[in-house]
Amino acid sequence: MTAKQVQESVPKLSQRILTDLQGQIERITYTNDENGYTIAKIKGYGQRDLLTIVGNLMAPMPGEIIKMRGEWTNHPKYGEQFKIVHYKTTVRASVYGIQKYLGSGLIKGIGPVMASRIVKWVSAFQKVTLV
Repeated sequence: MTAKQVQESVPKLSQRILTDLQGQIERITYTNDENGYTIAKIKGYGQRDLLTIVGNLMAPMPGEIIKMRGEWTNHPKYGEQFKIVHYKTTVRASVYGIQKYLGSGLIKGIGPVMASRIVKWVSAFQKVTLV
């Protein structure tokens, strides 16, 4: 097979069928600060198990909700992965998302336990109404 035949047999990006996927980032498995290449686990909407996503993401954080377009691939060693072509992150609006963000280690001194305490305190404080 010549190089031209190999090149023609590989589907072009426009010929691939892209799938939409949305979920909340649960944990970052690996990230490269130089080029943004990331491997992460997400809780996909309507999915029971965590899903593996791979691609170039700008500063991903646990708790972020991410809308992605890409394709499913099967890695020989790590199994099924969603390869991101395009993505968009949305605001961390849920209490669970805020707790995951605070407990991610981004803020020094705040781990998962302290994040849980902060969220519970703020939630209790918001329930108090002034008459």
